[in-house]
Amino acid sequence: MRILVISRSAWRNDNSTGNTLTDFFSDFPDAEIFSLCMREQPPQNGIAKRHFFISEKQMINRLRGKKTMVGVEYKGENVDNGSEKAMYDAAKKHPSYLMYAAREILWGIGGWKNERLKQYIKEINPDVIFFPTFGCYYPHKILKYLHTLTDAKIMLFHADDHYTLKQRSFSPIYWLYRFGLRKWMRRSARIADIHYCISDVQKEDYDKAFGCECKLLTKFADFGGEPPVKNEYSNPYQLVFTGNVNINRWRSLALLVKVLERMNSEGIKAQLRIYTATSLNDEMKEALNKDGISFVMGSVPAIEIPRIQNEADILVHVESTDRKNRLIVRQSFSTKIVDYFKSARPIVAIGPKEVASIRHLIVNDCAIVADNEQELYEKLRIVLESPDKLQEYATQAYMCGRKNHDKKQQKEMLWKDLVRLTEM
Repeated sequence: MRILVISRSAWRNDNSTGNTLTDFFSDFPDAEIFSLCMREQPPQNGIAKRHFFISEKQMINRLRGKKTMVGVEYKGENVDNGSEKAMYDAAKKHPSYLMYAAREILWGIGGWKNERLKQYIKEINPDVIFFPTFGCYYPHKILKYLHTLTDAKIMLFHADDHYTLKQRSFSPIYWLYRFGLRKWMRRSARIADIHYCISDVQKEDYDKAFGCECKLLTKFADFGGEPPVKNEYSNPYQLVFTGNVNINRWRSLALLVKVLERMNSEGIKAQLRIYTATSLNDEMKEALNKDGISFVMGSVPAIEIPRIQNEADILVHVESTDRKNRLIVRQSFSTKIVDYFKSARPIVAIGPKEVASIRHLIVNDCAIVADNEQELYEKLRIVLESPDKLQEYATQAYMCGRKNHDKKQQKEMLWKDLVRLTEM
């Protein structure tokens, strides 16, 4: 069985998407895995046999008249990651719909439909194409093109809401782009043989939107054996957050900092450490750095995160509470929650109860959940005064992982679906 995995950035274990793809496709001895990405980055996964990349830098150089090949198979050294990374980093600092439009135009005229791509697809001859859906047009155009070149079955993996109208914006340009994206999402949906969704909330929406029975597929882990619950806690308790604090998640963390200030007014009972790669402005730093109470630790290598989580007494998950951003994440399910479950630590979660990740924790009764300062203060005070309750939440978190995110069950479902598609 030959599987082509499509991604925007290179398939690397040190980013969230790449790590999830590695979870999905590792340990399939009867499959040959290949990748196609839309960035000039070196891959790092140890799974895909061959890698092909199409980059915007290649297309820009071609339009400038340079003798640049658009679409190249990775050979170990033929990647200039630095210059394109600088271009993307600059774009992230000043995002705009004008930039998005320019990018779509570039992919429309950039010459990626060429013999090099055709030759790569012809040589690997995929039986199945695995396609994570994206919030821009051009990856869907690539999928459509590949569908005309092959008889491969299509698996779509939805991780964010790129389709519904349950969003908040007063920009007409935003809605023009959104309706265009919906058109491309529908086109991809029509050629798909299987839809995977990352959350129950998303599945409910997309079952109706695409008129099919979607399946749940999330990041998973090995939940065999007894939960590795911590028997002794630090004094003061050590709370740890690992992840991004963008789209106003930092404000939910700031709410926790306020609560800890109240609880620590007569002596330090608990401290918070924040590990994030998000660039913080002065307002964020002032809200999240409180002497003796909360500490912004910055970013650490991905390989260090499991150790940091295991050393924590309590792990923290946050979602945005403002209307615009909570609608953005309403369907999403953070991959780090599965890591939290695996570590068997009690979880404190702050966010709206209708957001998929928060709802999942509530339904499975496996976290201390709140969406306002007073509720968080009361719930956290109770559990910190009772280590038995912390151990109970830790056990419930691990058992939620075993029930919903077990590696053996999820991979068995994925493999059966792959086999079924190739036999159709």
